Amino acid sequence: MKFLSLLLLVFMTVGCQSNYQTVTQADDSIAYVQLSGNFWGTELIIDDNAPIVITEGKLETFKLDGKEVIKFELGTGSHRIKVLRAGKLVVDRKIYVSDGNTFEVVVK
Repeated sequence: MKFLSLLLLVFMTVGCQSNYQTVTQADDSIAYVQLSGNFWGTELIIDDNAPIVITEGKLETFKLDGKEVIKFELGTGSHRIKVLRAGKLVVDRKIYVSDGNTFEVVVK
């Protein structure tokens, strides 16, 4: 009888335990376009918005695999990326970026 009571107590104790689990989810509406190559002195146009003038010393860059790159945030989905140098179109690409991803555009 004592064994049965002890066994019942053990099962009740194990059965009453609960697990708490958290899930952290990244903001799924942010993606990036990254320019590499000869991007200084150009203008970046994303989806026919106002141009972003890429002037040395005014925007933050970083080194990636030994190359200087610059990164801009945009929403997920399809975008049209244009890069102009002295008014001349040097890059015209349609891209698709998904949540948290970065699309690289090489400027020549």
